[in-house]
Amino acid sequence: MKWVVLAALVVAFGALGCQQATRAIDMTGLTGPRLTDEEQIAVILNEVHRGMEEQRIFRVLAHVSKSYEDQEGRDYEGIQQYLRELFRDYRDIRITRPRPRIMVQGRRARVVETFGTEARPRNPDVDRPINMHGQVIVYFEKTGDTWQIIEWGPLQ
Repeated sequence: MKWVVLAALVVAFGALGCQQATRAIDMTGLTGPRLTDEEQIAVILNEVHRGMEEQRIFRVLAHVSKSYEDQEGRDYEGIQQYLRELFRDYRDIRITRPRPRIMVQGRRARVVETFGTEARPRNPDVDRPINMHGQVIVYFEKTGDTWQIIEWGPLQ
């Protein structure tokens, strides 16, 4: 069960083929063109993806709302603890995915992620390797000018 939750987490914070990768952009619009809400979310997902693959917990958590809650009963502190355990137990986390579908409605957004996830356990006698494909939904909320992840879970 741990690997299913890992895959959902990794995908929720998965890589994003960001259209803006070749141009330098400041999300505030001060040094470049202002990003659309969809582009801002794409940049955030790309940053979280890098944080997951580099196993940098605070790079990931920087984009998670303090009011985060998921179907597994985790809040912000629960996700922080889960990431600690994940990064302790797994290495070489790799995520592949096509561009997600981002749907913005006002100050809320829903992102459908299709993914492939691989990870090697640090202790193969305790944990199984992960090689999984599927879809998840990531929910965002905008506070001020900042989009943050408020929930992720299975596609419903």
